[in-house]
Amino acid sequence: MRVTKTTPPNPTDLIDWLNHEGLLELDWDFPEDGDLAAAGLDSMAVMQLVVAVEDCFGLELGPDDLTRANLATPKALAALLAAKMS
Repeated sequence: MRVTKTTPPNPTDLIDWLNHEGLLELDWDFPEDGDLAAAGLDSMAVMQLVVAVEDCFGLELGPDDLTRANLATPKALAALLAAKMS
């Protein structure tokens, strides 16, 4: 897993990170554009995600960040984190 506080994760690394953090149990071949809600990203997991993102990346995700579009796929979530890190 190559996730660091200083480098935005790519979607593949983000999938590994979601598994490592225990937020979701995604298959190793989960697609970068796979549906995270269908994979189990429910409201409780989103709240855990907010805490994990703050702990790991030092980023705060607010209500405006927690949109369906931003949380739809690993690719969308990675883009959100990259934008917040820049």
